Amino acid sequence: MPTENEINNVLNECSEREELGETKYPGMTYEQGVKNAIEWLQGYGENPME
Repeated sequence: MPTENEINNVLNECSEREELGETKYPGMTYEQGVKNAIEWLQGYGENPME
């Protein structure tokens, strides 16, 4: 499971990209992004920003 620091790092990167109007995953749907993030929080997936 990710640490609080790892979660905060992902949230910070998301905020920075939102402010810049950028996305790291232009080919991913919103639903895929939500699924990947939840799986990561549960300890099953990779960091969604890597």
